[in-house]
Amino acid sequence: MLLLALPCRAVEVVVHPSVSETQLTTAQLRAIFSMRQTRWADGQAIQVLVLPSDTAEHNSFTRNYLKMFPYQLDAIWHRQRYSGIGGTPQLFPSVDALLNALEQTPGAIGYLPQSTRSAELRVVTLHEK
Repeated sequence: MLLLALPCRAVEVVVHPSVSETQLTTAQLRAIFSMRQTRWADGQAIQVLVLPSDTAEHNSFTRNYLKMFPYQLDAIWHRQRYSGIGGTPQLFPSVDALLNALEQTPGAIGYLPQSTRSAELRVVTLHEK
């Protein structure tokens, strides 16, 4: 039997220091990243920041945290964009650009490789009810 290993970089969900939530459920993450939940509990606007869909980090995030495939999330974003019912996340070309934006954008949520550390960002943990 031949097993093929796809490159999959471990990522963690992070938020800007202005965000008080550091524990979310899979359902909450799905609502946030599908742009259905647009505000944090304190009323602050959520800014969703992501990498391109074809990156290993995005693939790892969608599969491990959202429990879906990247093309499924893309379909949600495209449907919202073209129907005018919702927004789309801000897209960044590289991990470094995403890191800088996460550090500078109040209300921001995104994901970074676990090897990328920032003293300013807060790591979000998953919990199930």
